[in-house]
Amino acid sequence: MKKTLLMAIAIVAAVAMSSCKSQKTLSEAATVAEPSAEVQEVSAPITYTTPKRTAPVAQAGDRQEKVKIVNASDNGLLKDYNVIVGSFGSKENAENMKNKMVGRGYKAFLVQNESGMYRVVAGGYDSRSDAMSVRDDIRNTYPTEQGTCAEAWLLIPSF
Repeated sequence: MKKTLLMAIAIVAAVAMSSCKSQKTLSEAATVAEPSAEVQEVSAPITYTTPKRTAPVAQAGDRQEKVKIVNASDNGLLKDYNVIVGSFGSKENAENMKNKMVGRGYKAFLVQNESGMYRVVAGGYDSRSDAMSVRDDIRNTYPTEQGTCAEAWLLIPSF
């Protein structure tokens, strides 16, 4: 019986060894590739991400307010940095100041804050340096206008 058992084990081992291809270890399989008829080059898809735009931060002398544009025709004029030359409780007074600034060559428009105050914007700019330059020019050109233009400041809208 021992002979039969040993013979059965030997036959099973011989069949197992002859029926399987040689097995490679994982590291061998990774370094030695089997030759194939076709080689396809596969590259990972390229994905582009748009960097998140960070909101400008108000600095000393600036104000950050939630505002809305008063006239729909002025959509797109409100930018990250806006030069304010007047603030009025009356829309009529704000319109008068806006018209004065338009007459001086500025792309002036009106915004209204959550408290109901009308802000006269002399212009909106994407960069702080551009807005500061215009603000300083306005302060120097119109310094005695009853405190309005002489106190021009930057508005940074919050959304």
